[in-house]
Amino acid sequence: MLIVPQAQATTPGEEACPPDVWTKVVRIKSGYEDIGPTAGKKSGGGGTSRLTYAMTTTTAKETKWTSGLTGSASWGIAKVEASVSRDIVNKTEKGVSVTNWMEVPSGKYGYTTPKIERTNYVVERWQDTASCGARFLGNEGSLAAITVYPFFSECIASGPCTPKP
Repeated sequence: MLIVPQAQATTPGEEACPPDVWTKVVRIKSGYEDIGPTAGKKSGGGGTSRLTYAMTTTTAKETKWTSGLTGSASWGIAKVEASVSRDIVNKTEKGVSVTNWMEVPSGKYGYTTPKIERTNYVVERWQDTASCGARFLGNEGSLAAITVYPFFSECIASGPCTPKP
């Protein structure tokens, strides 16, 4: 005896998309923070000169995790590093020697400031729905990450200037 299978119409339902939970990392903004004093001087005569600055950091900074739904600082750092393919510096120390040099034209002033770049991220939690959409569950937490250390702001001018950014 031959049994013919019955055709069934499939409609999106509970089996269409499993209710997987996943995270999404969203970059909010970046900014810079000083970690030491501004140093500068005037280039002497006779063409461009290399001004070298050796300074000591005066401020310690750290990557900060603010928990929302769950997670620890190390978990947040790992999620962000995996998502954006960037290394996160956990903390910086006070009293570290840093060096920068600049090519400054004759008669001009050169100034530099050691800084960190801080980038803010939010780690969001999402869930796939049965109708294959996505539903926002909340924020796992936010990370104020040190993404560049050290960073040097510089300026060259005819008179004193303030390095930016």
